[in-house]
Amino acid sequence: MMKSNVDIIRDVIDQVVNQKEIEAWDQFFSQDYVAHGVPFIGMGFARDTSGNKHIINMVFPESPAEGKLRVGDEILWVADDQQCWESYEEIEEGLKGKSYTLGIRRGHQTLEVELSRSLVRGFDTHTSQAKADMQDFMTNQFPNLTATIHQILADGDRVVSLLEYRGTHKRYKKEAVWQEAWFVRMSEGMIVESWPINDLYTYFRHLGYQLVPHGK
Repeated sequence: MMKSNVDIIRDVIDQVVNQKEIEAWDQFFSQDYVAHGVPFIGMGFARDTSGNKHIINMVFPESPAEGKLRVGDEILWVADDQQCWESYEEIEEGLKGKSYTLGIRRGHQTLEVELSRSLVRGFDTHTSQAKADMQDFMTNQFPNLTATIHQILADGDRVVSLLEYRGTHKRYKKEAVWQEAWFVRMSEGMIVESWPINDLYTYFRHLGYQLVPHGK
């Protein structure tokens, strides 16, 4: 008997997230799967911090970082008009600013890059990258991550679920609980598209970040 779309989504959450069977990903996600991101205000880059270094591992299209940063660049320091952050821990603090200059190591070169926060359009993440991102998230950030489905509804080929995530951040040693509304489109028992919307305010607040009013 073929499983319903709701049952398939329940299996995804149970196996991929709660049982940490990342290789089960390919059983549920189409080879053409794409996750559609939401627009946000930011610099437009992501980092790998697992090796006590800040290495750029993604530069978002049409963002302030596009054309200035490259995948593989190492952030050496962050500076604004008042302060310079140089250590591994200090750089994390410096990157919270709304405008700054980065010292970058690119091969044998050391470069300076100026960035200011601006609108970053939502970008698409395809299945291989989405799988790798999920594996990194469950390995280097929240190794004890669990997810609970509070609500799940289906209408034709569309399924929406209200998820609650919980885990302790590997580096910050702080527990976080946050929710996500996950909209997906199914085809022949596989997930082909998704539109995840996360409660990032709660996520970052639980990790110790503070909301700074505009202009501060």
